[in-house]
Amino acid sequence: MIYLLALLPILLLVVVSLTKGVKAAVLVGWVVTTILFFYWGAGLNHYLGALAVSLLTTVNILLIVLGAVFLYTIMQHTGLIGQLTHSLDQLHPSKELRFFLLAIGLTAFFEGVAGFGTPGAIVPLILIALGFEAVLSVSVVLLFDGLFALFGAVGTPILIGLQLPLGLSAAEVQTIGITAAGLISLVGLLVLGLVFRLVGRQHGALKNRRQVLVLYAFIIVPFCALAWLAPELATVFGALLMLGLAVLYLRQRGTSINLWPWLPYAALALLLLLPKLLAPLRLWLGWELVFADMFGSGIRGSLKPLQSPFLPFVAVGLGVAYFRHSPSLHLREPLGKMVSVFGVLFPSVAIAQLMIYSGVQQPSMVKYIAELLSRLGPAYPVLAPFIGVMGAFITGSTTISNLVFGASQQHTAASLGLSTTVVLALQLVGASLGNAICLFNIIAAASVAGIKNYKTILANNLVPTLLAALLAGLLGMAWLLISA
Repeated sequence: MIYLLALLPILLLVVVSLTKGVKAAVLVGWVVTTILFFYWGAGLNHYLGALAVSLLTTVNILLIVLGAVFLYTIMQHTGLIGQLTHSLDQLHPSKELRFFLLAIGLTAFFEGVAGFGTPGAIVPLILIALGFEAVLSVSVVLLFDGLFALFGAVGTPILIGLQLPLGLSAAEVQTIGITAAGLISLVGLLVLGLVFRLVGRQHGALKNRRQVLVLYAFIIVPFCALAWLAPELATVFGALLMLGLAVLYLRQRGTSINLWPWLPYAALALLLLLPKLLAPLRLWLGWELVFADMFGSGIRGSLKPLQSPFLPFVAVGLGVAYFRHSPSLHLREPLGKMVSVFGVLFPSVAIAQLMIYSGVQQPSMVKYIAELLSRLGPAYPVLAPFIGVMGAFITGSTTISNLVFGASQQHTAASLGLSTTVVLALQLVGASLGNAICLFNIIAAASVAGIKNYKTILANNLVPTLLAALLAGLLGMAWLLISA
């Protein structure tokens, strides 16, 4: 009974989201999780502490939404978005090829540079500007982000999420990285096929599938190679190589490409990447506003405002406004979107934090869930990715999913006599895939794109994500059987 109760918030979020909508789901989920939180034996101080952490997390996400919408609005009002949409017209006459080039390449690039849900705040707006529907654009970008969040921003999910807390050796990290990259590359073919189907439902049968598969190969081959050598660089350099090779592959003879409208995004990428390359700058931007013991609960919360993509967004937006002589900063739209999304985002974040911090007098809800799944015995590897998916769905982060469930995955693998590196690779793959259905990402990306129907995005992405996790689990099981 206790295990079913632990699962109840997640079940409610999925079922009510698909039937009544995300707004109803997060409110119902918050009420139920609050009741369960006190049933678990936690007190009022812990409840307030968990809500305070939720508020800090919500503010961090909202700053990204505000920054992304501010930059896009300035570019739109100064004519740059219109120029940007036509800048690649001469690259290839196929609109669908340009769609997949940007959806895959830019999603991977901004995920590798910044993480923090940044791809969902940038790439859908570019695809919408090309003439594609908003819901489709957000759905596809989040599905691709579910592949390339594997190593997140400069390897954080594997280095901070697994190596540091689990005390893994460099050799173990290397094995986990290449195993996870190999699995995600195969799973990615399934995701790509399902994206073909999703796009085809709205735009008719695709005519350039072979070329899109070539584009996928352009990114996945260097991605896997770098996963072995330096996972923190795999996503960024894989994306850059893909974009460069794609231009050579698709460019028509005698044509020129106007790259000037892309300059603001290039400047944004540089500002996001600089702290990763310059240690002194990274140290300075790492300043942390700490709340060590909120409401006497022992719960620690913090904000790192200088590390958020918010400041680069604003800096580039102000630069565009200055150089394009914008008569206004057009703040009403970004501020309006930030306020409107708060009412949905905060309760969804609160549900996650209440589940995590419920372990005061007994194991937390998330630990009960992990314990339940660890009892599956020989079938465990098939469902190991689903633990990672669930972690990302709850927490909104590949890294936090690994921090929350990595230790239990490692312990279960050891107790069942399974390869811990393979099981941790399955955890990493699942945690990455979970970004496609995480409510935080859906709400933030949809809000930036002006979408209020979050339910449709979740419905588009849920089955592909679960099928991808199942395929990863089956591949992992097959690998364990072959290597036994």
